[in-house]
Amino acid sequence: MGGCRIVLLSVVCMSAWAQTVAELRRQAEGLKAKGDAAGALALLDKAAQRSPPSAVLEDEMGFLLAVLGRRQEALERFRRAVTLDPKLARAHYHLGAALWLEGARQEALASLREAVRLAPRQFDYRYRLGVALLESGQSSEAAAELERAIQADPKRADAWSALGLARQRAGDLHRAREALRRALELEPDNLAYRNHYGFLLVETGRVDESIGQFEQILRKDPANAAAQVNLGYAWLQKNQHERAMAQFRAALERNPADAVAQYNLGLALKQQDDLEGAKRELQKAVALDANFAEARYALGVTHWQAGEFDDAARQLRAAVAIRPDYAEAHYMLGAALRAAGRLEEAKAALQEAIRLNPSSPGPYNTLGHILRAQGDFEGSKLAFSEATRIQRLREAEQAAMFNVNTGLAKMEAGQFEEAEQQFRQAVQAAPHWDLAHRYLAQVLQKRGRLAEARRFLARAEELRRQGASAHLDALRRFGFVREPRR
Repeated sequence: MGGCRIVLLSVVCMSAWAQTVAELRRQAEGLKAKGDAAGALALLDKAAQRSPPSAVLEDEMGFLLAVLGRRQEALERFRRAVTLDPKLARAHYHLGAALWLEGARQEALASLREAVRLAPRQFDYRYRLGVALLESGQSSEAAAELERAIQADPKRADAWSALGLARQRAGDLHRAREALRRALELEPDNLAYRNHYGFLLVETGRVDESIGQFEQILRKDPANAAAQVNLGYAWLQKNQHERAMAQFRAALERNPADAVAQYNLGLALKQQDDLEGAKRELQKAVALDANFAEARYALGVTHWQAGEFDDAARQLRAAVAIRPDYAEAHYMLGAALRAAGRLEEAKAALQEAIRLNPSSPGPYNTLGHILRAQGDFEGSKLAFSEATRIQRLREAEQAAMFNVNTGLAKMEAGQFEEAEQQFRQAVQAAPHWDLAHRYLAQVLQKRGRLAEARRFLARAEELRRQGASAHLDALRRFGFVREPRR
């Protein structure tokens, strides 16, 4: 009998102990709901001391430590959680977010990817990974991840907005505009979304519509500097220089330190061939923000137009120092140095422009002229040949662009049959253009012809890879890519 009593007493004690842990966790949840992170953390710490090691508890304590700003301690808890249970998706997600805040971007991306792998239908995980990829400059992959996030929750305006930015940075402006339109449908009072949507309308040639968007913002918020500058930019695209400058000057009256408005004012004067006025205003923009690469680029080009090649080179060198991946600035630096007679420096700048963007004909042409002047006729012939090849592709894309724009307008109006016809004409005009195939796949999908849509989507991806391969071949021919030693 005595032995039975001992066993019974042990079971009762263990049950009471377990109930105490459960009660501590319930109390912690109550405090967390009230915003008392410190109190909740203290209770969970007691619970952790009274229970076997738990990944869930470690993750919860890590989250509260992060809320309290104790980031290193939070990281330790999250690492412990994923060690205890490598399949706990939310611990990988929290670890990825914490690592991102610490600047450990590659490790953060790996953790976020693991969270997505473990819980592929969780919106938050895919959204955070998409945003992290976007901030890492991986725009195409970010867009794909954000599209998957939106499949999980299509009513999240912030995801549509981020998708729009990812597509914009990937060069897919029309689909970026569509994403911002969807964000705006979900949150029509969000002026930031409306401003971004208006800007994309300008960039896709629908300038009149963009003006309406910016004016709507300014009616609600007359002091909205971004909308005012963008309205001026829209007028600039219509060659309405006085109207454009009126907006830029109004923005500067409100905020004389607005470098973007100052920059745009300089551009407006440059477009009117007022090079002295443009230089004056662009110099002010650079004085306001010494790291404004675009302003330095525009000032350099203005000096180049004025025949001031050394001044041009100085500003363009500053632009590429600020933004080493600024291909257009490297190209114009090469042009300025060539004009100044500094041919070897010019060649180096042009080679860097080609390395950064091998799909632009301009640097090849300028490099061809330099090589010919130096007696390298074979190299010159190769450069001119590549420029001609790229230019022909560009011209075909420009010819197809009318069909693409018309097709997109038809698709937005729900006229899918007419849209399909336009996209097929675009594919015929520019059979190498992956984007035309991608839009055709999109409208075929809307028409329910999924197998055909998949074929065109696969062809678009194949063309994208072929284009990248052609550019890589060009880089090899010019010695920018070395073959591995065998």
